[in-house]
Amino acid sequence: MKLRALLTAVFGLLLSAGLVVAQPQEQELGEVDFPISCNEEAQREFEQGLLQLHHMMYSQAQEHFDSAAGLDPQCAMAHWGIAMTSFQPLWHPTSEEGLERGAAAVEAAQEIGAPTEREQAHVAAAEAFFTDPAPAAPSPPADHEARVLAWKEAQRELHEAHREDVDAAAFYALAQVAYAQTQFSPEEEHDYALEREAGALMLSYLDRHPEHPGLHHYLLHAYDSPELAPRAEEVAEAYGELAPETPHALHMASHIFVRLGQWEETAEFNERSAEAALRLADVDPRAGGHYVHALDYAMYAYLQMDQEERARETLERIQNFEEGMPPVLTVAYGVAAPQARYYLEQRRWEEAARLEPRAPDVIDWETMPAGDALFHYARGLGAARTGNLEQAEGERERIEAAVRALREKGDDYWAHMTEALGQAVEAWILYESGETDTALGLVSEAADLEDSMEKHPITPGEILPVRELYGDMLLQEGRTDQAIAAYEASLERTPNRRYAKTGIEQARAARSSAVNQHREATMP
Repeated sequence: MKLRALLTAVFGLLLSAGLVVAQPQEQELGEVDFPISCNEEAQREFEQGLLQLHHMMYSQAQEHFDSAAGLDPQCAMAHWGIAMTSFQPLWHPTSEEGLERGAAAVEAAQEIGAPTEREQAHVAAAEAFFTDPAPAAPSPPADHEARVLAWKEAQRELHEAHREDVDAAAFYALAQVAYAQTQFSPEEEHDYALEREAGALMLSYLDRHPEHPGLHHYLLHAYDSPELAPRAEEVAEAYGELAPETPHALHMASHIFVRLGQWEETAEFNERSAEAALRLADVDPRAGGHYVHALDYAMYAYLQMDQEERARETLERIQNFEEGMPPVLTVAYGVAAPQARYYLEQRRWEEAARLEPRAPDVIDWETMPAGDALFHYARGLGAARTGNLEQAEGERERIEAAVRALREKGDDYWAHMTEALGQAVEAWILYESGETDTALGLVSEAADLEDSMEKHPITPGEILPVRELYGDMLLQEGRTDQAIAAYEASLERTPNRRYAKTGIEQARAARSSAVNQHREATMP
């Protein structure tokens, strides 16, 4: 069945079941008030672009800023907007094309000359991101970190000079969260200090600007952690209704819902997001990235609710997606992850071992080693758990190749996360080979590595948490107390996961059975 027909049928089913609601005809985006020194027509286009920018709908925002520049050739702030759409600080390092486009837009704004000090300050803050780091950074991730730091400091100065400017405050909060994300490290415990500060800043403006999309959006990113998520539940629900036809706004609420283990809400908002993205893809194929991102979150939720049929339908939608995709990890992850999740979460090991790698062929997988490794993680675990150790070893080698490629790129975060996957596969190979103690030590080490890194915002959670795999291995060895401790530790990071809870139940039942057998054996 073609994707459009399949999606229509699925969406009708979900609509009748009450999991999604019909969208209004007129698009709503929230409200901004950002006066600029441009003519009336350009001002209107500028504010539409700014709304889309705060929703991280970058392509749509750029169209409005381009239009504003055409409507008023002397509108410097239109070029500021183009520069601000040229980088996506929370998603991935900026491409060479994006850096060139952003730098050219800043230069155009400066050549035109913004007539007010406030507008000049906004242009200067954007310029900070596009100024080459000195000394030059050795890799794209290091370059991104340096640019985000420079931007954060420039946005701080702008915010402190113009505290009445809600947009200056919002972009400062976003810069803080983006910089905090670059500081993830397995050697240091994350204290969420920057995220707390950014969230508090957004809350301090929210009462006066209750429909400002940036305040909602960046607060949700700031509180996207197990510790802080409970503070954002109300804002998550509100943001999803602030822009009910905008794919990313509908999706963002689920960043909080998954942290709280609220699976029905996660499924509902991501189905709405996927449908909105698919409608948008009819006119802008780049919206396909929002589509697969939403489906990955929806898949995660369906599997936690044991809704296999809906999970299977989601898998088919991913595998039948035929649109071309931008070569970024956000998209590659959204395509690979739900396919791996579908089999691993259900412990369907034989099918996991047969998962077709690098499918569908809409992405240059050679350039996406972190996404490509997810296929081999599923295949490797599936092969090891079914006794095909030769295949499992081959899949482990492919994961190791992905780790080397990531290290060569200087992408330490994904290198560490991918290394944990390879170690988990190797541990199960060792276990199936009879090297139990070595296997338990290695899978415990892999779980520690994975747990030491924060969940990236492009994912609702690990494909199959290594800590749960550690619990599975302990359970198979009859070490029930240790297995329970492992599953409970997994639930602290990812609350309400179905298989962690099932593992605890199985371990408790096994422990009870062992106690009863011991009693019977020792009765006189």
